[in-house]
Order: sequence, then structure tokens, then C-alpha cells
Amino acid sequence: MTMTTLAEPKAPPLRSGMRMSLDDFLALGETEERLELCDGVLYLMPRPSKDHQFLLARLYQRFALYLDDFPIPPADVYPNVTTILSVELEHAVDPDLVVVLSGRSDVGGRIYVEGVPDLVVEILFSDRSHDLVHKRRVYAEVGVREYWVVDPRDDTVMVLELQGSGYVERDVLGVGDALTTPLLPGLVIPLADVFQHRRRPARDER
Repeated sequence: MTMTTLAEPKAPPLRSGMRMSLDDFLALGETEERLELCDGVLYLMPRPSKDHQFLLARLYQRFALYLDDFPIPPADVYPNVTTILSVELEHAVDPDLVVVLSGRSDVGGRIYVEGVPDLVVEILFSDRSHDLVHKRRVYAEVGVREYWVVDPRDDTVMVLELQGSGYVERDVLGVGDALTTPLLPGLVIPLADVFQHRRRPARDER
């Protein structure tokens, strides 16, 4: 007598726009795709270009060098880490950089950043509206104090500052300017060193 076993039903393929709980999202673990959950809706992000990753590395290095000058660093900075902004609103995003000031007892997590960072950096890529519109709303909604939007197309950084329930544009900086923030006194990032670095790859035109 031949015994047959029923195969486990396959989970539906992941796709942008499908609804998912935060618990189910976190249970996915490591995946081939870069994933975010906003308002309980899944978003599959495109893989970043070489130019995107180069700019990210230059910015992260500048933050790291600044923090290394302190016996007790005034903040922690993390690239590409899942950040659970809100359990209730089911927001779990994957920013390019997150900065959390020291002494924030309301922000924790061993694997993820669990809580609201003080500063978030996003480098625009193919789906620009996701960062410029959707995530701008999400970051303001949860209370991220500063949001920097890096645009590799025209080599600018838009600095947004939270005032009330929304962001106001504090500045739009170009290659001749330097990034600073009142959150980290003394931090100066010359944008020429980021955008005009001699090793920068060909920029992404999408």
C-alpha cells in the first residue's frame, strides 16, 4: 500500500501592495528582496545601484569619523537596518541611514532598531515617490526629527525638519555646501567630498 502525503501549501509570492501584519513581516527574516512595511502594506524595494551604495558609504563614513572623536559617542548610526517605527501603525522600514541620539531609553532592539530615530537619511533611487511622498508622511507621523533626502540626479540634499505634524524644508544643499545638524553639534559633511569624490561610480539615471 502506497502512502501519500499532502504537500504543504506554498506561501503566495511576496509582492508590493499585499497586506501583512508586523509579526508576519518580521517572521520573513532574511530574504532576497529588500522589504518594508508601511501601514501594514508590504513594499518591495529595488536593489540599489553602485552609485547609491557609494554615496551611502561616504555619508556613513563621515558620521562614523565624527562619532569616533568622542570618548562617549553622542549617537549611534546604522546603515540599512530594519527600523520598527511603530507597532501600532505597523511601520517597519529599511532606511539608508538612521541616527539615534544617546540616552534614548525609548529606542532599543538587539537585531532591529525598535523605536523612532532622531534623524533618517534616504538616497533616492528608481521609485522616488516612495521616499519623497509616502515615507516623508510616515517619518513625520511617527516623529522623526530630521529627514535628509539625497538626490544623486542633481547632487543635492534636501534637509527637512519636523515642525508640528509635518516637515518644513530647512535647506536644499549642493556640492559647494556642507551638511550640518543641530542634533549633532560639530558634525560637518562637505558635500563635494560625497558627490565629487574621484572614485564615485557612474551615477544612476533612472
